[in-house]
Amino acid sequence: LFLAPILIAKGQMQQGTDLLEKTRKTMIRNHRKVQYAISEYIFGEVYAQIATGQKPSLTIMAKNIGFLAKTVPFAKKNAEKHFYKAIELFKGFGSKSQLGQTYLSLGSFYKAVKKTDQAKQCIQQAIEILFECEAHGFLKQAKGVLNSLEVTDL
Repeated sequence: LFLAPILIAKGQMQQGTDLLEKTRKTMIRNHRKVQYAISEYIFGEVYAQIATGQKPSLTIMAKNIGFLAKTVPFAKKNAEKHFYKAIELFKGFGSKSQLGQTYLSLGSFYKAVKKTDQAKQCIQQAIEILFECEAHGFLKQAKGVLNSLEVTDL
């Protein structure tokens, strides 16, 4: 579950996503709901990074041209899909800290793709949840994102 993002970050994108997908299916099959939800969150983060993050070096792009060609066009849609699935799952078993973190990531993603209204809604939701569970680090981060959104509205 945690090795897959490391492989992706090191430039082994296809291998990393394949491992994450295999792990996700194993979690579903073994009824490991929390780990399944975390895998959905990680997939959301991976696709959000592909859609909005720093472009990889030419060497990494060359090694992953096939993966990038089939992934980049759908990265935004896939990021949303996986974040919303993670939200649904975390709500289902009341994991507020993870839920707040997922709303924060989704809001940050929406900010990056210039969907300001959706970003504000997600960040406000994250702030409420993170305040409830006293997740001060993430709460501070969420307030920073919300402030940056409000500054850009001026």
